[in-house]
Amino acid sequence: MLVGGAVLNKNDIYLIILLTPVWIILCEGFSVAAVMTGIIVSAGCVYFCHKYIPLNIINVDFLKLATYPFYLIGQIYLAGFAAIKIILTGASVGVVEVETKITSDFLKVVLVNSITLIPGSVSLELKGQAITILWLRGKNDDPQDVDAADKLMKSELERRLLKAQK
Repeated sequence: MLVGGAVLNKNDIYLIILLTPVWIILCEGFSVAAVMTGIIVSAGCVYFCHKYIPLNIINVDFLKLATYPFYLIGQIYLAGFAAIKIILTGASVGVVEVETKITSDFLKVVLVNSITLIPGSVSLELKGQAITILWLRGKNDDPQDVDAADKLMKSELERRLLKAQK
């Protein structure tokens, strides 16, 4: 299938199918015009993402990735309660660099954004396989403890994303 001279692959079609309901929800009404407009806008978004965001999303299984947002929402709430506990008992911040096993550029960006969404952590840099993270830690914890930061912020998120990598 061609869109603006670009060939769409199977993952692009999945993205268009997933983005169209988002458009329909934003339109606040279900009609043929909303569905058709949603398909056109979604195809345009996919086209511009390919043109201006050069991420390799060919090696991603979107069907396995479909449950990840629900898991992430749960982790955000759990981490929020943990962050409250750390703040109430005394907190400090540390900067740590952790390594990821994910090879897909797209999934690395998803991981980095997921870490930033988790309360108490902010991704500062993604360079190759290394992720630099600013993290909220207990007052007596070692600020450079890579194992603790790795376990708290990315181990389970990374494991879920590795399942979606082909």
